[in-house]
Amino acid sequence: MFVFINGSLVPKEEAKVSVFDRGFLYGDGVFETVRIYNGRPFMIDEHITRLLQGLKAVRFTKLPAGLKVYAAKVIDANGVRNGILRIAVTRGEVISGIDPSACKEPTIVISARESVPYPDAAYETGYRVTISKIRKDGRSHLCGIKSANFLTHILAKGEAADAGVDDAVMVNYDGFVTEATVSNVFVVKGNALVTPSVESGILPGITRKVVLEMAEKMGLEVSECEIRPEELCDADEAFLTNSLMEVMPLVKVDKRAIGNGLPGNITRKVRKNYQQIVKKKLE
Repeated sequence: MFVFINGSLVPKEEAKVSVFDRGFLYGDGVFETVRIYNGRPFMIDEHITRLLQGLKAVRFTKLPAGLKVYAAKVIDANGVRNGILRIAVTRGEVISGIDPSACKEPTIVISARESVPYPDAAYETGYRVTISKIRKDGRSHLCGIKSANFLTHILAKGEAADAGVDDAVMVNYDGFVTEATVSNVFVVKGNALVTPSVESGILPGITRKVVLEMAEKMGLEVSECEIRPEELCDADEAFLTNSLMEVMPLVKVDKRAIGNGLPGNITRKVRKNYQQIVKKKLE
């Protein structure tokens, strides 16, 4: 396995980052995870754009260039056909203090590996989730940034493991649904498709954007608004989205089934149409 790190493509055993790197010390960085289909990273331009916007938002003074080219080299070097690309950028090395101006060069690490992120069986049975006790601050400056400081989501994922379910859905301090640990949430009620608004405190996903645009073309009534946990439970259908899972049916919240407790027809159609969009963009 080869990794791109700070200008060089090296075997993973030689890919080393300083113990004084701010990504290690403080989680001071931003990352993106991209699905690879047939050797090509899907929506790579959109992912890089979001990464650069995140770096600007957290006051990086020097933005990396050439990420798309480097990503292609890593994919090719590892011979990845279908898998996962990860791009991480930290503020770089600093010997002491937290002053961001002390860092001159960012650290860039890009990896790619062959993988089937989620088994086919998961889409047939659907995901079960718990409502996390971990709260998200919907007013936080970091909500819209894919920050390397991911501890909130990790703790919520731990709650899911303790509950014996697939994932956890977090709510904000006002009691509204935000997102799952690594995905956006969608609710289907009749012919309406609803997802938590950006103001709720979510990371607006790349797949989320594609699904919203696609759903309107499917004739669904699309809206972004505040959603109470009980509205998620009372939905006819629900599903989760991210770049790796695409569209994952959501069938149960804690001990309560959503709809009939099985992946719904609209969810199946959304997933099928999303896969067609992927296929078309890669032609």
